[in-house]
Amino acid sequence: KTCRAIARCGAGTNNIPVDRMSELGIPVFNTPGANANAVKELAICGMLLGSRRVIDGINHMSDLGKQGLAKERVEKDKALFGGRELAGKTLAVIVLGHIGSLIAHS
Repeated sequence: KTCRAIARCGAGTNNIPVDRMSELGIPVFNTPGANANAVKELAICGMLLGSRRVIDGINHMSDLGKQGLAKERVEKDKALFGGRELAGKTLAVIVLGHIGSLIAHS
């Protein structure tokens, strides 16, 4: 088996033994920025999930489902997980690297 090169999607190579690969003559390279838009979208998704308490609601309904109570409690309990709308809110982006800049401009 032959390995000709190792490509890492993303900015880091911390999970690759670069020194050992260099000893073996195997080049290691990364692709910084290649998945920046996807990371930005996941960060925004996380903000939406958190502000609307979506995961809390999913977990709650899952627990009720296991107890056989989901159907009778869904309408009553959905008010527990309304969360907050993001419209009109100010978002502070603490780190303005490449992805932080993308988030700030979205």
